[in-house]
Amino acid sequence: MRSSGRLSLKLIEYRQMIQILAIFMLVQFAGILLATQLFNNQTYSSATANQLSNTPISALFFVFYIIVLTALILVIFRYFKADKIIVLWERAIILITCFFVFYLIMSSISSGIGYTPPQYLFSGIAAVLAFLFLYEKVRKPGLKNSAAIISSIGVGLILGLGFGPVAALFLIMILAVYDFIAVFITKHMITLANVAMQNNLALMVDVNEYAAVPKSSMSKEQLSAYDKAVRENQIKIPKEVSGAVAKGNITIPASVGLGTGDLAVPLMVAISSYKLYLNFTLSIFIAIGGTFGLILTMFILRRYKRALPAIPPILFGILCSLLAYFLVFAKPPF
Repeated sequence: MRSSGRLSLKLIEYRQMIQILAIFMLVQFAGILLATQLFNNQTYSSATANQLSNTPISALFFVFYIIVLTALILVIFRYFKADKIIVLWERAIILITCFFVFYLIMSSISSGIGYTPPQYLFSGIAAVLAFLFLYEKVRKPGLKNSAAIISSIGVGLILGLGFGPVAALFLIMILAVYDFIAVFITKHMITLANVAMQNNLALMVDVNEYAAVPKSSMSKEQLSAYDKAVRENQIKIPKEVSGAVAKGNITIPASVGLGTGDLAVPLMVAISSYKLYLNFTLSIFIAIGGTFGLILTMFILRRYKRALPAIPPILFGILCSLLAYFLVFAKPPF
């Protein structure tokens, strides 16, 4: 029989999984909804007039830019004080993506009520809202996840509008390989994630919890370090586990994070597909497939307790969803 004051690690893990999945699904379905409003009553030619390309070559160039940018960031981390640079980069991303998302939201609302004001008016309002949101995010660190969610929606929309479905699918395949190398071989993605967490940057969403575990599971060195951290107020004991701590357990932080790229890339595929076919069902299939891939990632994470690349399982889920779409509707989506 378990103590009523003990908050088990398993319960913590499932709560974190549910929260991360909820954020992922929010990004996917909110982005698809904005895309459906953007392309409402538009033809294929008008909807794709400004797309970058639908060829795999354009995806290769984009990946090349990502690799060069990553290498530049790692050089800066190694030889310079990168905190200010990475913060400026994060704020630029927030401004650009928030402006785009706010602009689309206002355009959708005006289209719904049948009122079309001058375009410069929406641009100005969206810019002001983006600056105000960034200002509040700087003042209130708790808005980090909200900023990451909006930025992910913005990046997914921008890439989805820029690439056709073939290029988008090819791009996510390359990014899956890149993600695997960056996490398991070069490990620079882990370095970037640690920098983002230490500086509270909106380059990833994270869910922070505390768990109560028995002292018997800890070594003497770990207990000594834990006691020192508590005395120096480096570890704060939350109320929900205070009863368990009093009964011979200790509280440890438990955190799970997901990069904004892992949120934006599947949305890119869904939006690029909707842009070409104006098929809401296909986009929903892709979003559900990405969610399945993330669930698979979370269960692997529970098993091995180490940093994992999320894009390969997400890609697997998307491919399964495309296969399911083909089987159900008896026609290839591409």
